[in-house]
Amino acid sequence: MARTILMVLTTIMAWTASAGQVALPVSQAFSISSGESWTLSMKLAEGEYIRGQVSADRPFTALVADAEGTPVRQLTSPGASEAFIHFSAPRQGKYELVLKAAYEVSGQLDLARVESRQPDESPQPELLSARVRDAQEQLDQSMAEDDVWRQLTDGGTPLVERPEQVPEAGLAPDERLVTFLWRGARDRVLLFGAPGYEHDPLYRLGDSNLWYRSYRLPADTRMSYQLAPDVPWVKRTARDQRVAIMATRQQDPANPRSWSPEGVEDIYNTLSILELENAPSAALTEGERELPAPRRFRLYSERLGNTRDVDILVSEGLEPVPGAVVPLAIFFDGHDYQSKVPTPRILDNLIRAGRIPPVMAVFVSNPSRKARTTELPCNADFADFMVEELLPFVERQTGLAFTGEQTLLAGASFGGLAAACVAYHHSEHFGLVLSQSGSFWWSPQGDDRPEWLNARYAQSPRLPIRFYLSAGRFETDFGESGILNATRQLDQILTLKGYDVHMDEFSAGHDYFHWRATLGLGLEHLLGPLTSR
Repeated sequence: MARTILMVLTTIMAWTASAGQVALPVSQAFSISSGESWTLSMKLAEGEYIRGQVSADRPFTALVADAEGTPVRQLTSPGASEAFIHFSAPRQGKYELVLKAAYEVSGQLDLARVESRQPDESPQPELLSARVRDAQEQLDQSMAEDDVWRQLTDGGTPLVERPEQVPEAGLAPDERLVTFLWRGARDRVLLFGAPGYEHDPLYRLGDSNLWYRSYRLPADTRMSYQLAPDVPWVKRTARDQRVAIMATRQQDPANPRSWSPEGVEDIYNTLSILELENAPSAALTEGERELPAPRRFRLYSERLGNTRDVDILVSEGLEPVPGAVVPLAIFFDGHDYQSKVPTPRILDNLIRAGRIPPVMAVFVSNPSRKARTTELPCNADFADFMVEELLPFVERQTGLAFTGEQTLLAGASFGGLAAACVAYHHSEHFGLVLSQSGSFWWSPQGDDRPEWLNARYAQSPRLPIRFYLSAGRFETDFGESGILNATRQLDQILTLKGYDVHMDEFSAGHDYFHWRATLGLGLEHLLGPLTSR
């Protein structure tokens, strides 16, 4: 039987004048018996924003449901033992936070209402799109908004216009004018995802409920995005205001092309996608052939004091002869590199095409989100764990042997930084580094020098490491220098030091939808035959 705790986040007065004055944080331990659920009921005003976290000792499922019990938003990915709650009520009423588990689970819930503030002034509009200008003229001529919206979105969104269609926009031949659209919002709509890092606002079209924003984008752009209407205005730090976009970001309802990275298909977990005509091919991610499933292990680390999932995959065609030396590819953020990036499928397609040899693949996951942020950014203890605990564990489980020359480390963001950091500490064991949008802007807390790892490579003798680096052309605003510039700097340093390094730049942002399409390029460069490079 489900256990229910009733929490009223808003009082009768809070529905009216005193709505911004009530804040009732909840800190509640919970336990769930096998196959049962735990429910927290809430009354929320329209637009009310709640934020919190659920942590447990075993995986669970968390979701928000409406008064009828219909799921509104799933909060966990498969196999997760923690969930971060960001939810803004789309309408006034009763909601339920529901936790479910297949096994007995104990954990902690922390949840609070976030105080709101008055919205900022709306930005001034820019009308570059010929189609948006036509829509404005139709509205000025009193055409019904329904009809204007129907015509504007008839071919789906975003709108894509070529140079000859918008000559006044000054597009180069290899550029397109891309316009994102939304209908219906009280005071603002933000774009979550590339090409803007700071969640660019859309502009209201006149006095209508239509919103738009146009960008000049290269014709090889590949990206995913969401739109966030009526993001709460919060009385907290600038970072809290930025994080508030998580409460309402959702798929673009007028875009027929979408992607659900975790297989969860509510509007909040579904991303809309844009692929212009010259975007990198994602053919390596496709295929219907049934693949062997990786073997999952739980590995406890004495050095780090935690336990994580480690998945081991023996590629088809790899002869598991005891003691044989075989290529090894290790992927950080292991869960993501099997779901958001279908790495087993990519490896299989490359191997079957003869573009790389059969490899042993190992997917190293994070014990928690907090552990990820402390272990992956150049943590010497984590680097030692990789050599002293992970590699011996893989050798014991497989009976195979590995050499640094044929052992690859791969990851994205902090994972890309970790690949280069671990190799820096132990190049005798890890001689191949594949970094997708690596966070090379990073430096230790208290150290005001940016690009800490770049400086280490510049100051040290050349190590026996080969590199494949990639970054998105839209990744210019994170950290002091941005991911793109910091990666370019590392590429230059490595080149000057005489390293074997290759860097690719793509018209994309910090985006798994892009990384999944381009991972194969790095794998082929580092693992493929020398004659193909």
